[in-house]
Amino acid sequence: MYLKRFLNLLKQILLNGGLFVLIGFFTYRMVFAKSDFRTIVKLACHGKYGFLLCGIGMIVLMLCIEAVTMKRNFHLLGEKQSFAHCLLYTFTGNFFSGITPAATGGQPMEIYVMHRTGASAVKGTLALLMDLAQYQLITTLLGVTGYLCFADMIHRVLGGYVWILWLGLGLNTGLLFLLLCAMFSQRFIFWLVELAAKAISLFSKAKADTFRQNSRSAIEQYKAGAEVFRRHKGYCLINCLLMVGRILAMHSAPFWVYQALGLSGASLFQMISLQAALHISCAALPFPGGIGISESGFLYYFQEIFPAPLLQSAMVLSRGIGGYTTIVLCGSLLLTVYVLSLLKKEPRRKRCPEVDA
Repeated sequence: MYLKRFLNLLKQILLNGGLFVLIGFFTYRMVFAKSDFRTIVKLACHGKYGFLLCGIGMIVLMLCIEAVTMKRNFHLLGEKQSFAHCLLYTFTGNFFSGITPAATGGQPMEIYVMHRTGASAVKGTLALLMDLAQYQLITTLLGVTGYLCFADMIHRVLGGYVWILWLGLGLNTGLLFLLLCAMFSQRFIFWLVELAAKAISLFSKAKADTFRQNSRSAIEQYKAGAEVFRRHKGYCLINCLLMVGRILAMHSAPFWVYQALGLSGASLFQMISLQAALHISCAALPFPGGIGISESGFLYYFQEIFPAPLLQSAMVLSRGIGGYTTIVLCGSLLLTVYVLSLLKKEPRRKRCPEVDA
């Protein structure tokens, strides 16, 4: 039984992480192979490495804030969840978002873990939708702010690639618009669904009917979220403020690397704004965890911030803190939880061998 369970888990890891590893390999060949890791280690050790620890601390803070927000969402929906369980959901979402294209695996795996821990899948889905709406709002606003405040610099460093940022801003703004319509404008979103269903019916009527049913079910969930927002405006405002703190912590890695290398001149606001614009650009492309595009984008966005001899090292350190630390930390903790759950089940099975008979 345990062998079968292990093989199923191994299959899931290979399916979800295979593309991540493949793109990671090409990223190393194209980007990291040019890096002198000995020099990077020396810079980290001889620099103000306490700032690098601050950057890692911001990642931990980001995960904790997300767990607090999730706990508050559950409480708002009438279900009590412990902070430990919400932290487990947060680790799951961040890990699988980091290894699946366009972060498509995060929320489905969170719902699965919620089901396994006894949480209501319906309320869990609604809690995640509420979190997504707030995340999309703050991320889009921060990305637009970064672009408006530093448009001249962004156009200089991106040149002909500025269309990637426009694509990211357009997609995120469109997604935010659709979320708000689904929550607050039932007539308009139903019109869009019907329009899309008619287009699908040109190829398959069965798929059009399925799409129509699934869309209506999702819209009902968004309407429930909108009703929660209407009845608890103050509570949701606090959640939005927590979301601001969470996203600022998530985008602060370049600033801590900047300070660790002993540089000065760029402000915290400028660093976070540029990182937010970079994040929006990466969100437009279907790469697991933004691998490849995030590294290359950093070299463009921050070429006027970091001196040329330090730019490559700054990119490695920043991505190591803001990207790979999150995946490794969440993945390690999830693996630990899984192993501990197996160890707890093993004694019960030894005491009751007749059950297997």
